[in-house]
Amino acid sequence: MNIYEYEMKRLKHGIAAALPDRVVSESLIDHAEWRREELLKGVVTVILERIKSDGEWSATLQVLITGQLEVELPENKDTMGAQVEAAEISLYSELRAFLRNTGGLPSVEVQDVEFSAHSKAPFGWFLLRAQYGPINEACMDWDFGDLIVPPNMYPPTVLVTPFDGVDVKVDVEPHETDQTHKKWLTGERTDEQPEATIKTELQNGNQG
Repeated sequence: MNIYEYEMKRLKHGIAAALPDRVVSESLIDHAEWRREELLKGVVTVILERIKSDGEWSATLQVLITGQLEVELPENKDTMGAQVEAAEISLYSELRAFLRNTGGLPSVEVQDVEFSAHSKAPFGWFLLRAQYGPINEACMDWDFGDLIVPPNMYPPTVLVTPFDGVDVKVDVEPHETDQTHKKWLTGERTDEQPEATIKTELQNGNQG
Protein backbone atom coordinates (compact mmCIF):
# COMPACT_ATOMS: atom_id res chain seq x y z
CA MET A 1 0.00 0.00 0.00
CA ASN A 2 1.31 3.45 -0.89
CA ILE A 3 0.91 6.63 1.14
CA TYR A 4 -2.07 7.90 -0.90
CA GLU A 5 -4.11 4.72 -0.45
CA TYR A 6 -3.16 4.67 3.21
CA GLU A 7 -4.33 8.23 3.88
CA MET A 8 -7.59 7.73 1.95
CA LYS A 9 -8.35 4.64 4.04
CA ARG A 10 -7.58 6.56 7.23
CA LEU A 11 -10.02 9.30 6.23
CA LYS A 12 -12.77 6.82 5.34
CA HIS A 13 -12.31 4.86 8.55
CA GLY A 14 -12.34 8.08 10.57
CA ILE A 15 -15.65 9.16 9.03
CA ALA A 16 -17.14 5.71 9.59
CA ALA A 17 -16.14 5.80 13.27
CA ALA A 18 -17.51 9.32 13.73
CA LEU A 19 -20.81 8.57 11.97
CA PRO A 20 -21.73 5.05 13.17
CA ASP A 21 -25.42 5.44 12.24
CA ARG A 22 -24.58 6.29 8.63
CA VAL A 23 -23.32 4.13 5.75
CA VAL A 24 -19.76 4.92 4.57
CA SER A 25 -18.90 3.62 1.12
CA GLU A 26 -15.65 3.43 -0.86
CA SER A 27 -17.41 3.55 -4.25
CA LEU A 28 -19.87 6.07 -5.64
CA ILE A 29 -23.11 4.29 -6.58
CA ASP A 30 -26.27 5.76 -8.08
CA HIS A 31 -29.27 6.21 -5.79
CA ALA A 32 -31.12 3.45 -7.63
CA GLU A 33 -28.44 0.88 -6.73
CA TRP A 34 -28.66 1.43 -2.96
CA ARG A 35 -31.15 -0.40 -0.78
CA ARG A 36 -33.85 1.87 0.59
CA GLU A 37 -32.89 1.20 4.21
CA GLU A 38 -29.34 2.35 3.44
CA LEU A 39 -30.52 5.58 1.83
CA LEU A 40 -32.82 6.29 4.76
CA LYS A 41 -29.73 6.08 7.01
CA GLY A 42 -27.71 8.31 4.68
CA VAL A 43 -24.69 7.24 2.62
CA VAL A 44 -21.30 8.99 2.61
CA THR A 45 -18.70 8.26 -0.09
CA VAL A 46 -15.11 9.55 -0.13
CA ILE A 47 -13.41 9.92 -3.53
CA LEU A 48 -9.90 11.00 -4.52
CA GLU A 49 -10.13 13.60 -7.29
CA ARG A 50 -6.52 14.74 -7.70
CA ILE A 51 -3.14 14.96 -5.96
CA LYS A 52 -1.41 18.33 -5.68
CA SER A 53 2.36 18.23 -5.20
CA ASP A 54 3.48 20.72 -2.55
CA GLY A 55 7.18 19.87 -2.72
CA GLU A 56 9.63 17.01 -3.09
CA TRP A 57 8.08 14.95 -0.27
CA SER A 58 4.78 16.70 0.45
CA ALA A 59 1.37 16.56 -1.21
CA THR A 60 -2.24 17.58 -0.66
CA LEU A 61 -5.14 15.37 -1.69
CA GLN A 62 -8.16 16.96 -3.37
CA VAL A 63 -11.08 14.85 -2.20
CA LEU A 64 -14.78 14.74 -2.99
CA ILE A 65 -17.20 13.61 -0.29
CA THR A 66 -20.74 12.86 -1.36
CA GLY A 67 -23.86 12.40 0.71
CA GLN A 68 -26.84 10.45 -0.63
CA LEU A 69 -30.17 9.87 1.12
CA GLU A 70 -33.88 9.34 0.86
CA VAL A 71 -36.74 10.58 3.03
CA GLU A 72 -40.04 8.90 3.84
CA LEU A 73 -42.88 10.12 1.64
CA PRO A 74 -44.80 12.77 3.63
CA GLU A 75 -48.55 12.96 3.76
CA ASN A 76 -48.33 16.45 2.37
CA LYS A 77 -46.17 16.27 -0.76
CA ASP A 78 -45.68 20.05 -0.63
CA THR A 79 -43.29 19.52 2.29
CA MET A 80 -41.14 16.87 0.56
CA GLY A 81 -38.51 19.28 -0.72
CA ALA A 82 -38.11 20.88 2.70
CA GLN A 83 -37.71 17.45 4.32
CA VAL A 84 -35.05 16.45 1.80
CA GLU A 85 -33.18 19.68 2.44
CA ALA A 86 -33.37 19.17 6.22
CA ALA A 87 -32.05 15.62 5.86
CA GLU A 88 -29.17 16.81 3.67
CA ILE A 89 -28.21 19.49 6.15
CA SER A 90 -28.38 17.01 9.04
CA LEU A 91 -26.02 14.57 7.30
CA TYR A 92 -23.70 17.37 6.21
CA SER A 93 -23.60 18.85 9.73
CA GLU A 94 -22.49 15.52 11.23
CA LEU A 95 -19.81 15.17 8.60
CA ARG A 96 -18.67 18.77 9.00
CA ALA A 97 -18.32 18.33 12.76
CA PHE A 98 -15.88 15.47 12.19
CA LEU A 99 -13.93 17.32 9.49
CA ARG A 100 -13.32 20.20 11.91
CA ASN A 101 -11.56 17.86 14.32
CA THR A 102 -10.20 14.72 12.67
CA GLY A 103 -8.03 13.69 15.59
CA GLY A 104 -4.64 12.45 14.39
CA LEU A 105 -5.45 12.75 10.70
CA PRO A 106 -4.09 15.49 8.42
CA SER A 107 -6.09 18.70 8.25
CA VAL A 108 -9.25 18.84 6.12
CA GLU A 109 -10.07 22.23 4.60
CA VAL A 110 -13.61 22.33 3.20
CA GLN A 111 -13.80 24.47 0.06
CA ASP A 112 -17.47 24.35 -0.85
CA VAL A 113 -20.59 22.18 -0.68
CA GLU A 114 -23.27 21.78 -3.36
CA PHE A 115 -26.74 20.49 -2.45
CA SER A 116 -29.46 18.89 -4.57
CA ALA A 117 -31.79 21.93 -4.37
CA HIS A 118 -34.80 19.56 -4.19
CA SER A 119 -34.01 18.29 -7.71
CA LYS A 120 -34.43 14.56 -6.96
CA ALA A 121 -36.98 14.45 -4.12
CA PRO A 122 -37.59 12.17 -2.25
CA PHE A 123 -33.88 11.59 -2.83
CA GLY A 124 -31.26 14.05 -1.71
CA TRP A 125 -27.55 14.53 -2.18
CA PHE A 126 -24.65 16.89 -1.56
CA LEU A 127 -21.13 17.17 -2.94
CA LEU A 128 -18.37 18.48 -0.70
CA ARG A 129 -14.95 19.49 -2.02
CA ALA A 130 -12.02 19.57 0.37
CA GLN A 131 -8.23 19.66 0.63
CA TYR A 132 -6.75 16.84 2.75
CA GLY A 133 -3.16 17.33 3.87
CA PRO A 134 -0.36 18.03 3.80
CA ILE A 135 0.65 14.40 3.35
CA ASN A 136 4.20 13.40 4.29
CA GLU A 137 5.21 11.26 1.33
CA ALA A 138 8.45 10.22 3.05
CA CYS A 139 6.37 8.13 5.49
CA MET A 140 8.90 8.68 8.27
CA ASP A 141 6.56 7.28 10.94
CA TRP A 142 5.61 4.12 9.03
CA ASP A 143 6.46 0.57 10.04
CA PHE A 144 7.44 -1.18 6.80
CA GLY A 145 8.16 -4.56 8.38
CA ASP A 146 11.06 -6.22 6.58
CA LEU A 147 11.14 -3.50 3.90
CA ILE A 148 13.31 -0.40 4.17
CA VAL A 149 10.71 1.70 2.32
CA PRO A 150 7.26 0.96 0.93
CA PRO A 151 6.97 -0.26 -2.67
CA ASN A 152 6.62 2.36 -5.42
CA MET A 153 8.28 5.10 -3.35
CA TYR A 154 11.46 5.11 -5.42
CA PRO A 155 12.09 4.12 -9.06
CA PRO A 156 14.13 0.97 -9.79
CA THR A 157 17.86 1.30 -9.19
CA VAL A 158 19.68 2.46 -12.31
CA LEU A 159 23.47 2.36 -12.72
CA VAL A 160 24.64 5.41 -14.65
CA THR A 161 28.15 5.17 -16.10
CA PRO A 162 30.24 7.96 -17.64
CA PHE A 163 29.99 8.42 -21.41
CA ASP A 164 33.59 7.91 -22.50
CA GLY A 165 33.13 7.54 -26.21
CA VAL A 166 31.77 5.46 -29.07
CA ASP A 167 32.93 2.03 -30.25
CA VAL A 168 31.19 0.96 -33.49
CA LYS A 169 31.72 -2.49 -35.01
CA VAL A 170 30.50 -2.98 -38.57
CA ASP A 171 29.17 -6.41 -39.59
CA VAL A 172 28.27 -6.83 -43.26
CA GLU A 173 26.52 -9.79 -44.84
CA PRO A 174 26.70 -12.63 -44.15
CA HIS A 175 26.12 -11.43 -40.56
CA GLU A 176 27.57 -13.04 -37.49
CA THR A 177 25.28 -14.58 -34.86
CA ASP A 178 23.51 -12.67 -32.08
CA GLN A 179 25.77 -14.43 -29.57
CA THR A 180 28.83 -13.05 -31.33
CA HIS A 181 27.32 -9.56 -31.39
CA LYS A 182 26.68 -9.73 -27.63
CA LYS A 183 30.31 -10.73 -27.04
CA TRP A 184 31.46 -7.78 -29.10
CA LEU A 185 29.31 -5.47 -26.98
CA THR A 186 30.80 -6.77 -23.73
CA GLY A 187 34.36 -6.78 -25.05
CA GLU A 188 34.82 -10.54 -25.03
CA ARG A 189 37.37 -12.04 -27.42
CA THR A 190 35.89 -13.93 -30.38
CA ASP A 191 37.27 -15.81 -33.34
CA GLU A 192 34.91 -13.81 -35.54
CA GLN A 193 35.96 -10.23 -36.25
CA PRO A 194 33.94 -7.25 -37.55
CA GLU A 195 34.67 -5.98 -41.03
CA ALA A 196 35.44 -2.53 -39.62
CA THR A 197 35.83 -0.84 -36.24
CA ILE A 198 35.28 2.85 -35.59
CA LYS A 199 36.31 4.09 -32.14
CA THR A 200 36.07 7.60 -30.75
CA GLU A 201 37.18 8.41 -27.19
CA LEU A 202 36.00 11.47 -25.28
CA GLN A 203 38.11 13.27 -22.70
CA ASN A 204 36.21 15.69 -20.42
CA GLY A 205 33.42 15.84 -22.98
CA ASN A 206 35.82 16.60 -25.89
CA GLN A 207 36.87 14.31 -28.70
CA GLY A 208 40.31 12.88 -28.11
